[in-house]
Amino acid sequence: MSDVTGSLSDTILALLPELGLPVLGGTIMLASLGLPMAPGSLMVLVAGTLAAAGELPIVATALTALCAALLGDQLGYWLGRLLGTRLLGGRLAARQGPTLERALALLSERGAMAVFLTRWLIAPLGPAMNLVTGAGGLPWLRFALADLAGELVWVSAYMGLGAAFAPFIPQIAQLSSDVTTLLAALAVALAAGLLLRRHRHHRHDRPR
Repeated sequence: MSDVTGSLSDTILALLPELGLPVLGGTIMLASLGLPMAPGSLMVLVAGTLAAAGELPIVATALTALCAALLGDQLGYWLGRLLGTRLLGGRLAARQGPTLERALALLSERGAMAVFLTRWLIAPLGPAMNLVTGAGGLPWLRFALADLAGELVWVSAYMGLGAAFAPFIPQIAQLSSDVTTLLAALAVALAAGLLLRRHRHHRHDRPR
């Protein structure tokens, strides 16, 4: 199953330069609903790179990503609101029990702030949070405002990160033959930067 999901993700990512904003919007909306084959964050990252390189319009790309994420979140919220405990007590709960429990605990502890944090900081909990927020009865306006604020951070951060790599794409492209390898190179570069930053913090924190 993981091989199938991976190949679908690769196919979707490869279609982004070809088909542009429709693929971006559709993938992000499905990712917000929790479909594992929809690589939402990677799509926004690559879209940021393409936009910085002039392959996609920057404003339209950002608006597409934001609106698609909000639409998917709203669908998840209202699905939870309409089906409520029947949804959380059915097959979905049996299949994603730990994820739903973590989302419920975070919602109980943080309220609307949990919605904001799961848009960007704890993004894997986002789809589950949409469902439990609706089922838990959090007022729609509080959900919508927190959702908007969080998705703005998410889109801005990932597009900005993708744009930051744009000047290095020609060099990386010489070493890569497909989108997957390109993304892997970007991920390695990002991980190396984070590790270097952490190492510097540890050196500064050591007692002298």
